[in-house]
Amino acid sequence: MGFDHVAGVGTRVWRWSRTSGTQPRLLHAAKAAGAAALAWFVARHVPGVASEYPYYAPLGAVIAMQTTVWAGLRSGIQTLIGIALGIGVAGFTMWIGDPGILAVALAVGIGVLVGGFRVLGEGSSWVSTAALFVLLVGGAHAEGYSLGYLVQMAVGVVVGLLVNFLVFPPLHFWDAEHRIDAVNEVLADHLDGLAAVMREGKRDVAAWDRQQDRLDRAIADVRSRVSIAHESRKVNPRGALRGSRLRLEQDGARFRALERVAWYTTDLTELVARSGPVSEEVGRPSPEFAEPLAKALDQIACVIRGECPEEAADLAIAEVERALDASRENPSHVAVTSAALVSLRGVVESERRATADIDTKTGPFGSARAGRAAS
Repeated sequence: MGFDHVAGVGTRVWRWSRTSGTQPRLLHAAKAAGAAALAWFVARHVPGVASEYPYYAPLGAVIAMQTTVWAGLRSGIQTLIGIALGIGVAGFTMWIGDPGILAVALAVGIGVLVGGFRVLGEGSSWVSTAALFVLLVGGAHAEGYSLGYLVQMAVGVVVGLLVNFLVFPPLHFWDAEHRIDAVNEVLADHLDGLAAVMREGKRDVAAWDRQQDRLDRAIADVRSRVSIAHESRKVNPRGALRGSRLRLEQDGARFRALERVAWYTTDLTELVARSGPVSEEVGRPSPEFAEPLAKALDQIACVIRGECPEEAADLAIAEVERALDASRENPSHVAVTSAALVSLRGVVESERRATADIDTKTGPFGSARAGRAAS
């Protein structure tokens, strides 16, 4: 087995681990395990009554080990506030009477009401949980238990935040960039289907609805990834670097361009497939429009997949323009085709902005996409 073969296999495994999310999951799991172990060690050396409840510290560490440092900080603070409120609810319930069925019901009821405030975020569920723990686990030692519970959870949260902040604090730029590939595949499939409709003159409204839903979900996924990338820069020493700030701005611009591509594609579908020249109300377009439009859709889909040079889309659109310039008949077809041309141009230009200087399989690059398209 030659060195080149081994290197090739290693490269494929590395790319698979990155595109599948295995790499960040493994790193996150290792950091969470380390934070929990460290929190357990520290908790056993906390002075006072809190040392009797060290098992809450690893739980606090896990809560703070979120996908971003900022999310961990927010989650940790909200959880501690929720626990403190739950301890207060339990104290109020015990002040009314001895713990029992009614006390448990009252603690949960008040806890759920208090936890309903949206500002508590992830801490909302901890209000009633903490109240129950104090009532049922703390019992006669509720005061000492409450203090130990809150202190050890705080110890765990602090340890988790420190580990997440100091050990490869996560930046999720590449994950957002990689998701562009998934959106491009959906867009290309959509355009291929639209080209088939132009050639066959048959439309399937249910199929277009399913395809549009698929496109909407893909765009929503990228929006979520870009949002996480923005959040990953907060309270992150790596996020202060100039390169990360620039990359985040570029990712935001790419996402906005992708949204425009999706909008133009949807508009093109409405024009051509639903209410345009292949709809039942208007009928089939004349061949001089149908074939150039279908060819342009095919070429744009090929360019979006990175399998054709970018010039192919421009040449195909130019053929539609020539067909439009040569026509003096069927005004409704001319109007629809003119509107379709605007959408086609919008798809091509927005797609160029979305994929400029990026290889969605490996991340930002200089000329890999151009070389791949030319090959």
